[in-house]
Amino acid sequence: MSKDHTSSIFENLALEAKNCEDTSMIAIGDVSRTLADEAYARIRTAMHSGQLEPGQRVRFSDLQALTDTSVTPVREALARLTAEGFTELEGHRGYRVAPVSSEDLWDVLKNRQQLESEALRLSIELGDEHWEAQLMSAHHLLSRMDRERADLPTAVDEQWEQRHEAFHEALIAACQSRVLLGFCSQLSARANRYRRLSISAPPRDIKTEHRLIFEATIQRDAVTATALLRDHFERTARMVDELLKNKW
Repeated sequence: MSKDHTSSIFENLALEAKNCEDTSMIAIGDVSRTLADEAYARIRTAMHSGQLEPGQRVRFSDLQALTDTSVTPVREALARLTAEGFTELEGHRGYRVAPVSSEDLWDVLKNRQQLESEALRLSIELGDEHWEAQLMSAHHLLSRMDRERADLPTAVDEQWEQRHEAFHEALIAACQSRVLLGFCSQLSARANRYRRLSISAPPRDIKTEHRLIFEATIQRDAVTATALLRDHFERTARMVDELLKNKW
């Protein structure tokens, strides 16, 4: 066998080994990101459910037990949650769940009103029949359920929560701006912390509110639809603000 041929064989083997190493590193990275995403989702769910209360300090060991992961995914999840305003880093004292306040509530609300109204206006202007079909389906599924659990009226039905989120996402899905949708998603998640507190507020006809927003949107009446959406958000904020004054 010639030296050139032998050299070529070794070069090919080295290249294959390098490819395997790169693939392995990518796979490990993918697993790490998946674990961090799962840890993020579980911690945020615990905040929404009240398992982790506003202002509560959180320890890595507790979050590892909660998420069933190691410290690295928890650290990555906390970094993401802090960037999004759900947790706060208090120097050497560690992390705590971000507190709730009237000031923060109204700050989130005003910005959400501005951005989602614009996203809805653009969706009405640019959306096609496929968007309409998606919106009709989302509204139909939402309208078939009550927000409260039948077995526990003081608790939110998580399936309703999923359908509610899907409806509001469908309203603005055709705005054709990823940046705008990204900001709307962040504000929606921040607002969701507060909205879940309103389950203990006096009952309101939220099904009718959703129906009116839906009908104005399908009729391509941007002025009415955006006004209804802004009012829908503000009704919730007013109810939550009253609860904050009494509890926090």
